[in-house]
Order: sequence, then C-alpha cells, then structure tokens
Amino acid sequence: MDNKQQQKAGSLERPQGDVNEIDPKEDSRRYKAHQKAITRGLKRFYDDVASEPVPDEFMALLKKMDESTR
Repeated sequence: MDNKQQQKAGSLERPQGDVNEIDPKEDSRRYKAHQKAITRGLKRFYDDVASEPVPDEFMALLKKMDESTR
C-alpha cells in the first residue's frame, strides 16, 4: 500500500481522543432535553385533543350505554 492509500485508509480510523466520544454529562443533558421536548409536544397534543368537542355520535352512544345500565 502506498503513502496515499495509507493516508486514505487511515482517515477512516477513529483518532485517539476523538471529539465524537460520548461525554456522559453531555449525553445526560441531551437525553433530558429530548425528554422535555417530547413532554412539551405530548402536552400540547393532549391539550389540543382535550379542547375538541365530543362528536354527537359518541355522545349518543354514551347516552345509550348509560340508559342500558339503569
């Protein structure tokens, strides 16, 4: 293997002290940030759904079920 091939092949290897190594504190911060973003999104989605009116067909079904238990 000539020098150019060695350089090219060597560039695919991870150097020691690679900047892509995972810092546990940074990983934890990212995890917490993702969790917060997911939580905010779910709350926003739930609030949107909860504020929608209940469809008339569903209310009629609930009324029938309620009457049948009496």
